[in-house]
Amino acid sequence: MKIRKIVFSIIAFAIIGLLVFFLLYGSKKKEINSEQKVKLVSSNFASYDFLRAITKGNNNIELVFLIGPGKEAHSYDPTAQDLIKIGNADLFVYIGGEMEKWADKVLESMNDKNVNIMCIADFADTIKEQEVDGAEEEKEKEEEEEGAFDEHIWSSPNNAIKMINALEEKMEEIDAENSDLYRKNADEYINEIHEVDNRIQSIIDNKKRDRLIFGDKMPMQYFINYYNLKVSAAFSGCSTETEPSASTITYLEKIVKEQQIPVVLYIELNNGRVAKTIANETGAEALQIQTLHNVSLDDFNNGETWISLMNRNIEVLSKALQ
Repeated sequence: MKIRKIVFSIIAFAIIGLLVFFLLYGSKKKEINSEQKVKLVSSNFASYDFLRAITKGNNNIELVFLIGPGKEAHSYDPTAQDLIKIGNADLFVYIGGEMEKWADKVLESMNDKNVNIMCIADFADTIKEQEVDGAEEEKEKEEEEEGAFDEHIWSSPNNAIKMINALEEKMEEIDAENSDLYRKNADEYINEIHEVDNRIQSIIDNKKRDRLIFGDKMPMQYFINYYNLKVSAAFSGCSTETEPSASTITYLEKIVKEQQIPVVLYIELNNGRVAKTIANETGAEALQIQTLHNVSLDDFNNGETWISLMNRNIEVLSKALQ
């Protein structure tokens, strides 16, 4: 009887020991996996979307869109939590330029951090900021730095592809174990961009007019140059103004009437009030175009991408140019 109790005790202790071991091991294993997550932070939506596509299928990725949906990139100022996210990242991707002046101070504080820092504009074909026909002048325009470039690099397919290739190569450096997955995903996304490009080019090849009218800011100069279009707008791409003068509205209305332009555009995160005013006075239609400067919260939650948003623009462009 005593022997049986001893045996039971030994078995019970053994079972308890195994349970404790597995619990501790499982907890430790979870902690290690958590520590091994590759943390990526992107300041802008386009790079966020491209990284999301490149790393698709790798559950060990933690990707953060720093500015967040529905916010104005030009007035963004990082919080203390944002700085912590950047400091803990394996890769921080930003655009730079006038739009992200805040990044300069952040990068100065990163000297002693083990963070891969990537200015994605260095891998794109950039252009200097260009004057936009009809655009309202800034009331309080700061003196531009010498060599200032237009930061809205993502709106042309060729730059989107350059950005993807650069981000994919950086991911291979950071996480070589998954390089095949990253290259496969990047190639698939690039093929989708080519398809969108071909659809837009088909509209361009059959266009009846070559001018787009923005009753709003116009952060699509790369797109305009790529497809060899003309443009008139109420404001430049980086303008912080929201109320155009009566003379600016009159000028745009005149162009719409003289050239019988059927559509007046306004961009995402805007109610389109100015565009609708011009449209009402001219008999045109006010339509929203996606510039990918940022996305609405609904679009972000729905998982919209560079591809899906550009596809959304195809019908708008068809109406505007036909």
